[in-house]
Amino acid sequence: MISKQIIYLFTFIFLNFFNHLSAHEIKPAIVEFNKVKNQINIVLKFNAEAFLSNIDASDYKETINFSNSIKYSELRLLPGETLKEKVFESRDQIINSIFIKTSKKQLNLKLVEIDVLVEKNIEKVRFTKVYLKTDNKFIETPITFSAKKIFGPLIFKNFSNIDKNTDKPQSQWLKPGDQTSNLGILQVKNNTTNFSILGIWNGILQIILYGFDHILFILGLFFFSYKLKPLLIQVTTFTIAHSITLIFGGLGYITISPHIIEVIIAASIIWIGFENLFRKKMKVSRIGVIFTFGLIHGLGFASMFKLKELEGTDFYLNLLSFNIGIELGQLITLLPLIILIPLFNRLSWYRILIAMPASIIIALFGVEMFIDRIL
Repeated sequence: MISKQIIYLFTFIFLNFFNHLSAHEIKPAIVEFNKVKNQINIVLKFNAEAFLSNIDASDYKETINFSNSIKYSELRLLPGETLKEKVFESRDQIINSIFIKTSKKQLNLKLVEIDVLVEKNIEKVRFTKVYLKTDNKFIETPITFSAKKIFGPLIFKNFSNIDKNTDKPQSQWLKPGDQTSNLGILQVKNNTTNFSILGIWNGILQIILYGFDHILFILGLFFFSYKLKPLLIQVTTFTIAHSITLIFGGLGYITISPHIIEVIIAASIIWIGFENLFRKKMKVSRIGVIFTFGLIHGLGFASMFKLKELEGTDFYLNLLSFNIGIELGQLITLLPLIILIPLFNRLSWYRILIAMPASIIIALFGVEMFIDRIL
């Protein structure tokens, strides 16, 4: 009886340990759209294991956080051909989760091909490409695309609108469950204004919706002091630093593994949170720390910029507009707290009862992120 209990215990420990090793960040799926005459071709590049495990990417950022994450780990171990068979068996579920609509009806899709991309490192996400096409004889315009929330955020690339100068498709970032603008009448060739607006909007979304770690860092800067001047010094330092690496990283002059960047960003949140507890006055060393961590955060932003492929007709304009969007996102995050500064100035117990507890919470979030990203 004891021996069985020991076996069960070791089995439980092994499964949980393996589950941590095979946990992955749920990365955005990529959709390639192309309309050729009266046919629409769709290529969906996604984490098939997460989809088959029913992991809702709109709710979960890490596979380890899902209650059925062991199933994901088992699927991740399958050979490519076996996974391909399972994806084929679930083809109806995939097709019924994607919607191509005209002004009059929803178009029918059929599966053409499945390609499981080779990824030998078990610690990395393995992507699968699913090729779909419409079987309708006549396709009216305008056309829109959307998908169920289970896919999470999507990077949508419209290859029907290729820029003549860069050979890049028009791209947009879709929130879970969102629908594109009208694809049949959208014209973006040689139009830098549309791309610059898109860059600003994606920069804002990167902070507000998908930049929880960056928001924590910014809040850590705020809770250092309730006075406006120290806040402006810190935020300006952070902005200058991350703008430098965002630009150079976006241009490809600086390349560091995104995994290493994400781990250091988590460490920066821990540092800034705990430093708030022991430091009361602004010193040069504090500015140096913020500048250094700002450089790292900028590389994180650069990775997202390159992932979204917002180059368009003017690479530099869109890189700049994405950076402007990042700054606007920061401002939106801080604005409610800045409005409360006059009130905080009147509270003698602000540091003890508000700033320090908030800094501890920020640091603890950083610890959790650091552990998840290390594992």
